Amino acid sequence: MSSAHAKDLIYISRSRLHRNRANLIQTLHTAAAFQSIGINTQLFMPPLDPRLALPDRLRDLGIASPLVISPTQLLHTRFKFWPFFVFRRAYLAQARAIYVRSPEFSRMLVMLRLPHVLEVHDAVGDLDRAGLLRSVVAWHRKGIIQRLVPISHSAAGTLLRAGADAKRVVVAPSAVDLAAYADVPEFDPARLNSPHFVYIGTLAHERGMTILEQLAHDGVGRVTMIGEAAQGYISPPLLTPKPFVPHYQVPGWYAQSDIVLLPYQAEIATAGSMSPMKLFEALAAGRPIVASDLPAIREVLTHEQNALLVTANDIGAWKSAIRRLQNDRQLAVKLARAARETAKDHSWEKRAERIARACSWCV
Repeated sequence: MSSAHAKDLIYISRSRLHRNRANLIQTLHTAAAFQSIGINTQLFMPPLDPRLALPDRLRDLGIASPLVISPTQLLHTRFKFWPFFVFRRAYLAQARAIYVRSPEFSRMLVMLRLPHVLEVHDAVGDLDRAGLLRSVVAWHRKGIIQRLVPISHSAAGTLLRAGADAKRVVVAPSAVDLAAYADVPEFDPARLNSPHFVYIGTLAHERGMTILEQLAHDGVGRVTMIGEAAQGYISPPLLTPKPFVPHYQVPGWYAQSDIVLLPYQAEIATAGSMSPMKLFEALAAGRPIVASDLPAIREVLTHEQNALLVTANDIGAWKSAIRRLQNDRQLAVKLARAARETAKDHSWEKRAERIARACSWCV
């Protein structure tokens, strides 16, 4: 450690830099946003695969701003993370604030009596089933968890019903790098005659692959799926998924999409608490959006104002929504423009400012 004094904010993450996961991208952008709004931030992470160069990896993940990252073997899973907290305790204690998004890390900080902020990204129901929800709320009420930062109002509601202090809960949905979408061309309604649907993410039935498969099978439009198949998912012969692409290429793929479909199914584990990053990317791309009518999605999307919302598992409803956009080009243009306007309120920097104000950090 070259510096004798800790940063204003220490963010401790278990995300691994070599994994193509949304939680990694969210972590890096959150830390970079704290830094960009004037909070001196240091991000501790598990060790980097020696075959990777950190600057190249950050570029692939769309991180352009300066960011102090300290990969450490002490956060390797083989050590179960404990050595980092034990050996860095004095260093952590010097920081003005500590930020984590792992309940396991929060528990370690509690045992070391180090106050911190916990961002709640896991499905809150999973916390409850694991027996952690009651503990997290108890630590919060005692003040050792200074703030809880759920990513949706639905998740916040669960925390509040479990007894969390409403005055120290700040909802901070996911966000998007607006600059990365600045060059995405305006929506062209003429392309709706033969629409192209681009899906980017994990390929799994609970994420709506059955809906996309049926749309492709029925010739409603051309479907491109990009991502890694979840265990047990096998794509049909008419759809050949493309492998994950570097995150900085995602805006270019959304530029090729004419309608963005977000077919999350009600049985997905995070249905009651999610704030999917791809939702905000779709908004920033300025395309008409058709999405599953789920409570967490309705926190950002409003039917017929910035999207069309449909019953998640009703293929007929999805087809009808697409036909409606094809037949009412003015509505399609209106939704596309409203989507881009909505995205302006969800930059990573605005998200960081919201959290910083709630935590009384300097900004």
